[in-house]
Amino acid sequence: MLDKTVHIKWIPFIFIIGVVVSYLFLYSLTRESADGEKMDGARQENVVAVEDFAANESGIIDDYSEAIQKAIDFCATHKKEKVKLKANKEYVIKSGFIVKEGVEIEFGKNSVLIVRGNDRVITVEKNAVVKNGTIQIIDPSFQSEVIFLEGQDDFDATNTTRVENMTIINKSKNYKGTGLSLYAKGPWHNISFVHFENISIVGFKTAIQLKAENPEDGTYSWINANRFENMTIEDCILGIDLVGSITIPNECSGNFFTGLQVQLTEQTKQLIKVDGSYNKFEGMVWDVQRMQSSEPLAVFTPKTERNTLIMNIAAEFIDDKGQNNNY
Repeated sequence: MLDKTVHIKWIPFIFIIGVVVSYLFLYSLTRESADGEKMDGARQENVVAVEDFAANESGIIDDYSEAIQKAIDFCATHKKEKVKLKANKEYVIKSGFIVKEGVEIEFGKNSVLIVRGNDRVITVEKNAVVKNGTIQIIDPSFQSEVIFLEGQDDFDATNTTRVENMTIINKSKNYKGTGLSLYAKGPWHNISFVHFENISIVGFKTAIQLKAENPEDGTYSWINANRFENMTIEDCILGIDLVGSITIPNECSGNFFTGLQVQLTEQTKQLIKVDGSYNKFEGMVWDVQRMQSSEPLAVFTPKTERNTLIMNIAAEFIDDKGQNNNY
């Protein structure tokens, strides 16, 4: 039989070890919490609020255009991470703004940008990000671009530009303007390798336009190799418009539209009109019977070659004047 005194004299040591282990455990939890608070604080320090630049003694702001631009400019100058729009809030703007290089503008959940007037709404520079927003056009005079990228910014393979999780609606019912516009005209102006994802465009003359024009000075411009994933187009007169040529000097090629969902209405005249080569269109089209136009649904111009169309469109709705296009 073991001596009970042996058990008794080990009790203090066991108690001390338990206390030490408990202390170390609680210390680690406290440290993790403190580190988490520091990280949250650091993240907050990198976020710029639009309201900080919207001083108004009455507290009523009827135009946030200037405040949003000032917040973006501050973010760019001071190397902050992003500009944030509050959740569940409407921001009325009467002029457009530029999301500058290296700046991210993030809409809060259910925040809405209400657009009055006819200005281009958002110009996106190289390495800028726009995400999670709803943009509503309510002015019948609007006929500009909502989101615009320009080739003079040289969007090359290193760029990190993204536009994602956006809803763009023309509620004025004027069926004018362009939801998403990429434009290049000038020596070596180009837009390439930009990523667009989860964007819904409703009620415009043109939902998406890619346009490369001839610089006419012996140089080139191009809009190539961009990705458009999970795009939704509804109630637009023209869905996707690619303007350019098969190859240089103003090439519009290798752009991929995948996961398209297109709702046709009585206002729709065409779904796709294409110049360029090796572009791909894949997705679904709904309610062709609603169209009142006699124009073909998809048009491949004489300036097309080796484009691919994988959609539920019958051959009778396709006008192909190009070379080796597949559908």
